[in-house]
Order: sequence, then C-alpha cells, then structure tokens
Amino acid sequence: MSSLTVAVIGRPNLRSFPAEVWIISVATFLIRSVGFLALYSTVFYTSIGLSASALSLALFAAGFAGVLGSLAGGWSATRFGSTDVLIAGAVLNVPLLFALALMSTNPASAIVLASFSVAVTQSFAGPAAALVTGSNYRGDTVTVVAFHRIFLSSGVTVAPIAVALVGEDNFSLLFFLSSLGSLSTAALLLRERPRLRAAEQRAATRKGSASPKEFDAHSPVGTGESRSPTARLWAIVVVFGIAMTVYAQSMSGTPLSVARLSDGTQLFSVLLIVNSLFIIAFELPLSFIIAKLRWNYALGFGISVTGVGLAVCGAGTSWTVCIFGFVLFSLGEAIFIPLASASIAKLSSSSENPRYQGYLSAAQSIGFAVGPGIGAFGVLHDGALYWALVVQISLAAGAVAVAAGMNKDRSPNRVG
Repeated sequence: MSSLTVAVIGRPNLRSFPAEVWIISVATFLIRSVGFLALYSTVFYTSIGLSASALSLALFAAGFAGVLGSLAGGWSATRFGSTDVLIAGAVLNVPLLFALALMSTNPASAIVLASFSVAVTQSFAGPAAALVTGSNYRGDTVTVVAFHRIFLSSGVTVAPIAVALVGEDNFSLLFFLSSLGSLSTAALLLRERPRLRAAEQRAATRKGSASPKEFDAHSPVGTGESRSPTARLWAIVVVFGIAMTVYAQSMSGTPLSVARLSDGTQLFSVLLIVNSLFIIAFELPLSFIIAKLRWNYALGFGISVTGVGLAVCGAGTSWTVCIFGFVLFSLGEAIFIPLASASIAKLSSSSENPRYQGYLSAAQSIGFAVGPGIGAFGVLHDGALYWALVVQISLAAGAVAVAAGMNKDRSPNRVG
C-alpha cells in the first residue's frame, strides 16, 4: 500500500475525494436545499384545504410514487448509465415543479404533479449512490458515502431556512425556486457529463477488483462456505427498509410524544437541529472507525441504536432525556445509513450496483411511506407499549443484519 493511500485512509483529506463525488454531492445539495415538497408535503396539502382522508390519500400516493421512482432509477441506471438517468430526472423535474407552482391551488392537479415529481426526484437516489460508491476514491467506501451525505444533510438544513425567509404559505414561489434548483442541477450534470461518464467506465472496468474477497459477490467468503451473495444483498435491503420505517418515527411519533412536555414544539425543532449538526459534524469521522469493523456487526449496532435512541426520546420526561435519546438516534443514523449503501456496493458487482442501490432507495421510500402513519397510530393509542415495540423491532432487525454477514468460519469482514 502506497504512502498516499495510507494518508488518504488515515485522515480526512478533501482533495482525496474524486471529481465525480464532488459533482454528485453538489448536485445533491442543490436538490435537497430546494426540496420543499419532500419536507413540507403535509403542510402543503393541508394549506390547499385537503380533508383528513384526502390528505392520507395524497401522502400515500407520494410515498408509492417514491418507491416506483426508486426502482425505475435503479433499473434505468443499469441499462442506460447512472449519469444519463440523473440528467434526465433533473431535466424532467423542471417543468413538473414549474407546473406545480402554477397549479398549487388546484388539489387534483397538485396531487398528480407532486406525485410525479416525487417519483422523478427519488429516481435520483440509486444512480447517485452508484456513482459515489463506484468512484475512484482510494479510501473506504463507507467514508466516501459519509462525505456525500454531508451535502445531503446540509441541503436539508438550508430548505427550512428558505421557507422561513419566503413564507410557509407561499408555495407557488417555493415550487418555482424548486424548479430553478432542478434546472441548476441539470446544467451542472450536463456540463460534467463527460467526466461522470468516464468515471462510470472506470468503475465498470475495475469490476470490484479492489474489494476484499469477503465482499466479492462472486467469490467464497474466507475459507468457509459463503451464503448466497444475492441473499446477503436482499437481507441488507430488507433490514434497511425496517430500519427506515423505525427512522420515520422521528417525523411522527417523536413530535407527538414530545408535545406533552413543556414547550414541546420548540423541543422538536431543537431535536431536528441536533440531528443535522451531529450528522454534519460526526458522520465522516465516524466512518473511519466503522470501516475497520465487521460490516454486519456495525450495521446491526447502528440499526439497534437508532431504535433505542428514538424510544428513549419518545418515552423521555424531560428535555435532557429527549435530547440524549436523539443524540443516540443520530449516532445510529450516522452508522447504518452510509454503511448500508457501502455494503451493497461491496457485495454487488459493478453492473448490479445501480440496481441494488435503487432497491435500497425503494426500501427507504417504503419506510417513509408507512412509518409516519404507524408511529402516529402507536403513540396516540399506547405510547409506552409502542416505544417498547420499537426497541424490540430494532434489536431484531439488528440481529438479522448481523446474521446476514455471518460466515461459516466467522472471518472478519470490513467495508474497505
């Protein structure tokens, strides 16, 4: 191993991240920083006068559209290339969001346009993850994923600030800004298309040759008999979907639970800030530790801690306890989300990676689609019992993640 490689792996160095990672990360930041539909869909649908039943239908349509978009993005990237799918999605979203800005007061048109836009936006996730995980970064895959997620989290932090400046009820202007953000993303990706396509070609020729054998989808693990690579991949997708369903309780169960405390609304805002700052500050440094661990143990630990942290916050009786619980929740998120994407990249071949990253994105969309409703129902009916179930489900999902990476000889597996 060269001294340059050691330097790259041993400490963060912004210059060590390849150009394609920077391009995709900036594009992700642009999309997320004007992602008002993703963050404020409930507020938007309520503002146009939807009834409770119509609101539930609209949110379900958006969630279902996100799942379809994730699957379509992964499959299309496998066939046409990740770069061209990203460009097509960014271009298509411009007229969709512009039309939504013009017809945001028409409920039927708004629901249809919003659902199509969610599908197109979600198609971005799989190809983007494939380009990042398939990049020429010399360090650990989980580290480059964590670096990419800094831009995602930063964009999610910018969007609420923009809403505060523009006005929460001025959705016509907000969606117009979203269309400009998508246009800017398309312009960036089109300008950098040759560089991104070249990166895709390099990833295809490498065929995972730099991956450890225990992660080679076509080689036995260690000296023992390996589980089917496909079974491992699907196990990660399934437990990730369960983990994201639990994660989605932060959007419903958590605000409902902390509402019973003094200044509960302000507390929930503080929790969101704590989460964003934790991810931005600590996810990248944590990735250097995670990459040295057995991937399945780290993934199981992250999933388990996420659920435990949410339950501690949800059952907490004070601001201090809730904030501590949300720090645990953020720690779990910082571990399991980048690790899931990195594990998929290492276990799959270069041609399979975009498709399975799309499956992973679809699992996330399913979790976000069903999780908030489950959380609201559970907390409103029996909060104590519900949070106990959240802990049990998270521990069970973590155990499945650990089992998915077990080898006959239990040789060490790293996400290198």
